[in-house]
Amino acid sequence: MNMTKAMIFVMMLVLGQCAWAETVTERLSQSVEGFVADDSKALVQKLETAEIDIHEPMSVTGDRLKSLNRPMTTVQHLGLDYSIFDAQTVISRDDDDDGYYHRLSVTFDADVSSGRAWVYARLYLSLEGGPWNHYYTTETFPIDADSTHDDYEVVTRLLDGYPNGYYDVLIELYDADDELWVSEYGPYDDQDLAVLPLEDSYRDDDGHYHGGGGVMGFGLVLLCLGTMLVRRGVIYRQGVNRL
Repeated sequence: MNMTKAMIFVMMLVLGQCAWAETVTERLSQSVEGFVADDSKALVQKLETAEIDIHEPMSVTGDRLKSLNRPMTTVQHLGLDYSIFDAQTVISRDDDDDGYYHRLSVTFDADVSSGRAWVYARLYLSLEGGPWNHYYTTETFPIDADSTHDDYEVVTRLLDGYPNGYYDVLIELYDADDELWVSEYGPYDDQDLAVLPLEDSYRDDDGHYHGGGGVMGFGLVLLCLGTMLVRRGVIYRQGVNRL
């Protein structure tokens, strides 16, 4: 087999593997969390090395309410009322300048009617009115009555499995002691959680080459090979990181 035929064979093999990689539909993301009062810049810097979370493929059809496994009304727990007073979102990183971003920051202020309580939150995304898709669960953290100094932040980088579109965000609050759902806050409560233009970083260009032979074609082969290896590495870790 001469050099030209060998190169064609390698290109066909790698491009075939790239086509295989495109069929991977799990949702991949990285998230970091912490109190807003702490150093937010340091929090974002940890995002690059955060563990990759792997979830089931994006659900885009069905009933929003039925996609949540909990009561439909707020409950009182141990004589205490829980609520989320406010929330904000910040979107960033649009590498290909198409108006869709792959980094999302969600900040919220959870309150309890008196004293201190330990809670955790579950965060969801909904694509253009579709079912809620869980993408992150926080660690447990304390909230103090209606303090304004315990705002909590979750910064997420969407890696794969999130088509470009307009997303809503839902925050569920749970009591950490018995894992009872106690409150929620979503797009119907606050427009900051509604109609966010998002996509995953894999779709956000990431320097993909388009067309061409010669050096450009060889660059495409190298890029696809790198993508294949990264994807396979992610899939290999599913047993550890699957949620």
